[in-house]
Amino acid sequence: MTNNPYSSPTTDTTTDDAASTVESGASVVELAKPVFLAWERLRIAYILLLGAFTAMLAMPGVISNGPQLLTFRGLIMIAEGAIVANVLYFAGPIVETYVRWLGYDRTWVRWFLFAGGTLLTALFALVSLASGLIPNQN
Repeated sequence: MTNNPYSSPTTDTTTDDAASTVESGASVVELAKPVFLAWERLRIAYILLLGAFTAMLAMPGVISNGPQLLTFRGLIMIAEGAIVANVLYFAGPIVETYVRWLGYDRTWVRWFLFAGGTLLTALFALVSLASGLIPNQN
């Protein structure tokens, strides 16, 4: 210690290796790669689940008088929804990487995000396709 009362206090200069690599960015990349690869494997299940849900909604006779989704406009709406769903899918691995970067290495986070995101996307699909599902009210 110095006799100067205005000098900064001395601190322990040893740092944790994990903290220093996170600050440099190398650890974040190493942390994100397995997370994103695991989510890409889950994307197959995501697409199959939402595709089956959308196909069920589009099948004539499933909803009352049969939806009007098998028109050109209906197919465009389905394609737009599929693109938006796949773009929003990236929220899962981004949030999980952030949670792991904070130090929480929990597998339940992935499954919670996947199940919640899939259900939310199915709800969005139902709401966005609702105009084609409701029969004409004349």
